[in-house]
Amino acid sequence: MRLVKTVIFVMLFSVAAPLFALPELLTAWRDKYPESTADDIGGGIDGGCQLCHQSSGGGNGWNSYGWDVRSVYRSNGFDINSALELVENTDQDNDPAGATALEEIELNRQPGWREEALNTIFFLPNTFPSLSNQSPPANLPATTDYDLPARLQDPIASPISLGMKAGLMEIAGDFNAPLRAVTAPGISDKIFVVEQTGKIICVDLASGDKSTFYDVSTSLVDIVPSYDERGLLGLAFHPEFQDNGLFYTYQSEPVRTADTVDFSTQAEGVSPDHRSFIVENHASDASCSATSQRLNNVLIVDQPQSNHNGGDLVFDSDANLYISLGDGGSASDRGPGHGFNGNGRNKENVLGTILRVNPLGTSSNNGNYSVPSDNPFVNDGSAVDEIYAYGFRNPYRMSFDAANDDLYTGDVGQSEIEEIDKVIIGGNYGWNWKEGSFFFYNPQGGNYVSDVAPPNLPADLIDPVGEYDHDEGISVTGGYVYRGSAMPKLVGKYVFGDFSGSDFSAATGRLFYLDLQSKQINEFSVCPSVPGYIYGFGQDANNELYVLTNDRFNPSGVNGKLLKIMNPAEDEELPSQCQTSDDICIPIKANNGAIALICL
Repeated sequence: MRLVKTVIFVMLFSVAAPLFALPELLTAWRDKYPESTADDIGGGIDGGCQLCHQSSGGGNGWNSYGWDVRSVYRSNGFDINSALELVENTDQDNDPAGATALEEIELNRQPGWREEALNTIFFLPNTFPSLSNQSPPANLPATTDYDLPARLQDPIASPISLGMKAGLMEIAGDFNAPLRAVTAPGISDKIFVVEQTGKIICVDLASGDKSTFYDVSTSLVDIVPSYDERGLLGLAFHPEFQDNGLFYTYQSEPVRTADTVDFSTQAEGVSPDHRSFIVENHASDASCSATSQRLNNVLIVDQPQSNHNGGDLVFDSDANLYISLGDGGSASDRGPGHGFNGNGRNKENVLGTILRVNPLGTSSNNGNYSVPSDNPFVNDGSAVDEIYAYGFRNPYRMSFDAANDDLYTGDVGQSEIEEIDKVIIGGNYGWNWKEGSFFFYNPQGGNYVSDVAPPNLPADLIDPVGEYDHDEGISVTGGYVYRGSAMPKLVGKYVFGDFSGSDFSAATGRLFYLDLQSKQINEFSVCPSVPGYIYGFGQDANNELYVLTNDRFNPSGVNGKLLKIMNPAEDEELPSQCQTSDDICIPIKANNGAIALICL
């Protein structure tokens, strides 16, 4: 709502305040909002007059935004910057989206004008009466617009259909928030499960026996039992692990004055919520029973808020380490530590990106890694050398296609869209310009997507290879392109999941697969449903896939499971009725051989 004019008029006549010239206001405005084009309108001496005025020459005839800025400035004790700040959190033009002046300015919209003739024009007192319902200026440039578009009510109307059958065999249970399963080079019969609360558990795939490989829980921030996105989030073994014993972890640690931080978006004197540490560790030998120790910090990143940490680590065939980082948290990529337009758009910081480094190099600023010479922004001058791709909100779970080294990630959405991205070098994936293939808007009335592009949209934004809306789920969990042998019809398709499928109160994760050519998503026919929230996936030495579930949406509890995705029609251990192609018979088989079978 606008400032109350009756109060302002009293202030105008009762307080002696300085007047200001058009260049003074525009200079202050442009200094405050340097990335916006919302003042790119009108003529006048310095341009921009019609940001506030009906006339291209300025003078009498103010729109409501300019009038409110003027009125606050002329009140006792306010400078121009203070006036801009006080007005920016109000909605001067009452547009349908309910956007504040600042939200419109950030999105290159005019804060004082509406597209239709619903604009109130004010004149100086004792000169002319106020006029209402004036049309906006007709000379708006292509880089700016008036109003935010309407919300797209059902972005993806087609529902996800059931497809292939799949069985789930429980390999091991009683995990605490398991979110990743990783193989180590040279250890083909084991898989390493990452628990969010700090332990790495080695699991024998034949027997299901478990042993603790490494425990970093004492190094982590205090994990909030009710809900937390921090913790031990990633694990990757160096490709030469058999020879060098090196493995790397992504872990959320407290803020300590002794830390030397490599990357930060925090304002001076403002402490982050926590720090993301990429840590190099050493195992005494290449076995599950090795004695391991922390060697050094590869890099340290300040995190403004507790959420959107990304948190995954993967190596490519050249022994380069890829690190996924979310936008720093909060919502809409806004708030302290997010800059004017957010971190995802900004190549000058590492939040909202996937980094690529060589952890065995020493030429970085901190001496703990090197940057590959073919990284896309090396020596760019306006981007961080370590960035491989950017424009992500929360890239949760990365993987390389075992057949061709293509990199994929799930990127968790906010308002409407969950997406799967094929990550290419130098790629810009659009957050927060876009959410999935749609355009993202975030006024105070609520976040939403539209099929109407904002003005001044970059031309290099990359759409996802797969997406679904919140009719189907709430948070994507990235997986793998299937390259195993047990399910021939699944080969070449990307297997992934949704954390819950409905809401955080229901432990009903959904298991999907994506045809990368047609971009069609189908749901596996698994019955009964997936036993919990889908936290992550894993791939063994034979490229067979595993899904990790937890019965709670938080890090508390000890009922997490490691489940192998099976082909029910080809498992000779199953009853004969499950080996026919006509019946939909789905096994849920425990590692001890017990089978629960439902035929539809």
